Amino acid sequence: MIGFTSFLSNHTVVQTLKRAVQPGGRLNHAYLLHGTAGTGKKTLARIFAAGLLCTAEMDRPCGECTACRKVEKDIHPDLIVVRPPEGKSMITVDQVRALREEVHLRPNEGRYRVVLIEGAEKMNISASNALLKVLEEPPPYLVFVLTADNRTLLPETIASRCICLELCDVSPLQAEKWLVRQFPDEDPSVIDEALFCGGGNLGRCAGYLKKDGAAAGFQMAVKLLQSLATGREYDVLEALSPLDGDRDAFIRLLTDVDRLAAESAKAAFLPQSRVLSLVPRFSPTRAIQVRELGDDLRSRLTLNGNLSLLLGYYCAELRNIMERTV
Repeated sequence: MIGFTSFLSNHTVVQTLKRAVQPGGRLNHAYLLHGTAGTGKKTLARIFAAGLLCTAEMDRPCGECTACRKVEKDIHPDLIVVRPPEGKSMITVDQVRALREEVHLRPNEGRYRVVLIEGAEKMNISASNALLKVLEEPPPYLVFVLTADNRTLLPETIASRCICLELCDVSPLQAEKWLVRQFPDEDPSVIDEALFCGGGNLGRCAGYLKKDGAAAGFQMAVKLLQSLATGREYDVLEALSPLDGDRDAFIRLLTDVDRLAAESAKAAFLPQSRVLSLVPRFSPTRAIQVRELGDDLRSRLTLNGNLSLLLGYYCAELRNIMERTV
């Protein structure tokens, strides 16, 4: 049943959205939920949309009324969902222009029309500019809910017109309790492996257990960082070779490498840490440089930079980071 109580983490963000949908709540015309992939942005955005369209007198969304059930099934006429077309990586200007025409129709059933834009950072420049025109002066019944894995990839003109709410990973203990509830028949040792893969990121942990590619991607990140310890460029290139032609897998790898580098930097002060047995020791400075490199590449990938060239650039820059005196 759809509702705020089903969302485990990020209490402050949840309460902000929950108050906004209740009778008498202060509602803004646009919200941006941002944070690392796997933190539950799309799930929370859908709960918020249900709250806006719910017909209950109190405690919206109730999860039981017709409106809530329609949102859950993605068939509510006043909920408009925008995402990249099938097989495409970007939200196009044509999609946004069609959206602009549609939002000027008044709600069919509810108090509002809700526009949910999933992966808003995937709008190209023309699409962002087209959205800005309606985002600046929306009809009074229109509410935008945007999600983004990386806020910095969105034009500031878009983000500045939204209430920006960041979703973060949960604590390892919370993640473990959640996984045990969601996967009650799973072996504890496998749960432990999923926690090591995803940390406090519930989406990545669940992906590991569902075998949706998260496990293979994580092992690739481990292999890449191990190869840096050898100092041989061939080993690094070999570790990256499975990514050639797979832009989405490369973006996921960047996230895994970011986390492992950070964990390795912390593990330098924890001699018994499991991370040290898998990846070379990173100083905090190197971990920051790896994260900055990842942010740069995510931006270039979103702008459709040449994947093969970016893989080579990533390989060279990682080696430079490891060879610099810090």
